[in-house]
Amino acid sequence: MTAEKVEIVKDVYWVGAIDWMLRDFHGLWTPNGGTYNAYLIIDEKVTLIDTVSANFTEELLDRIRTIIDPAKIDYIICQHVEPDHSSTYEDMIKAAPNAKIITSEKGAEFLKLHYPGVEFPLEIVEDGASLSLGKRSLTFVKIPMVHWPETMISYMPEEQLVFSNDAFGMQIASPYRFADQVHDWYEPLRAYYSYIVRFHAKAVLSAFKKVEGIPIKIICPSHGPIWRKDLDKIMEIYHRWSSSPEKENAIVVYSTIWKSTKKMAYAIREGIASVGVPAEIYNLEEEPLSRVQGAAMEAKAVVVGAMTYNLDPYYPTAAFMPYLKHLRPENKIGAAFGSYGWSGGATRVLTEELKEYKFGEVLDPLDVRFRPSEEDLKRCFEYGQEIGRKVKAAFA
Repeated sequence: MTAEKVEIVKDVYWVGAIDWMLRDFHGLWTPNGGTYNAYLIIDEKVTLIDTVSANFTEELLDRIRTIIDPAKIDYIICQHVEPDHSSTYEDMIKAAPNAKIITSEKGAEFLKLHYPGVEFPLEIVEDGASLSLGKRSLTFVKIPMVHWPETMISYMPEEQLVFSNDAFGMQIASPYRFADQVHDWYEPLRAYYSYIVRFHAKAVLSAFKKVEGIPIKIICPSHGPIWRKDLDKIMEIYHRWSSSPEKENAIVVYSTIWKSTKKMAYAIREGIASVGVPAEIYNLEEEPLSRVQGAAMEAKAVVVGAMTYNLDPYYPTAAFMPYLKHLRPENKIGAAFGSYGWSGGATRVLTEELKEYKFGEVLDPLDVRFRPSEEDLKRCFEYGQEIGRKVKAAFA
């Protein structure tokens, strides 16, 4: 079988792998599959940027063979040691026995720890070091904690092209390799950022400062499509998500058994919307939690609901709460609500967690015993109005 490679610019190729069946990536919901991107540069020194997950080794090698004998590879650039990037290396050094693996000092340390007993032909580069490939070159920039300590990116000044590692990536399988050919990329990008990157937002902003002023025409991430158009737009989105991602909206999330908390959730959402604030609602028993996390990242107010189950929040809501912690929610409004029977407890736990996660403002919780009456639903509506007014005031 001949695997299709894609030429990005002259003699720079995408040679990665497409995983059409991927549905879970480190816990991230990936309903449309994913990719593992690797890039081959043909120059006086043949260079491979990153590799793929181990079960796609042959797909990677097949694509390389359509361009050149893998044995002619001189350099393999290791930007990140996580196994979806590096678990092919042992096979690659057999296929390319003369190749050196170029990585950071931390990268070398992590490779040895991840793959004990493997003799890697390592060459360590410092931050800002350049490597001549012939007509072109690569400059290496360390961006620690985006999203591992050893992470670095590679910049080709002659083409104004950056191999951005996990930054600007997403998981989506497509027959097209460029983002301008892919429709509906915003939510996969948002989900990937919120789940993989948002916790490290300060490191992302530091990385932006390091590359400020460097001209970039093409961004080649390790997952998802390649960016070659509207780069200012994608960089603005990434910068906003890393600094202050909140928009003038709210989300209401809940889990329930006998639907009492659901009734409360819908009344609260209607109250929020009644003051002119868009509000989305999610049933945590039905939605992938990582998808809801993406919506929560951009919400100014996050309202969490659960029935009390043995003194604690019902399991789906309890499972969702750590997803909020990883969003760094210091600028958000938080609130909790729920129903209970003979004993409460869920909203107390949820409110304590919102405070522990350092939400900027946490409202007193709203409780209803057993099924909500019309008066209870009116209280829920008014609770939503209070939340909506706080959201509007924050953007006034």
